[in-house]
Amino acid sequence: MTDPTTLLNAIDNRREVEPDAADPERTVAELARALGAHGITLPSLGLDGPSMFQPFVPPLIELGCVTEDTARKIIQALTTRDSR
Repeated sequence: MTDPTTLLNAIDNRREVEPDAADPERTVAELARALGAHGITLPSLGLDGPSMFQPFVPPLIELGCVTEDTARKIIQALTTRDSR
């Protein structure tokens, strides 16, 4: 059986991306920290599995469904940021 890490490395090597392209896992972590600074947690935040296997498309970041309370926190954080 093929090691999943080997498979993912092979897929990443096939992707046609810029050499200095952002790391999607790092982006997810940064987004989680930025949202956390506003008291916001997105339980489904992560990389979209199916997009990880598309050789010519960068992986998508899954934000997932949120409660109304979380949506309001996001609105408040964005509104506060825009008014500065």
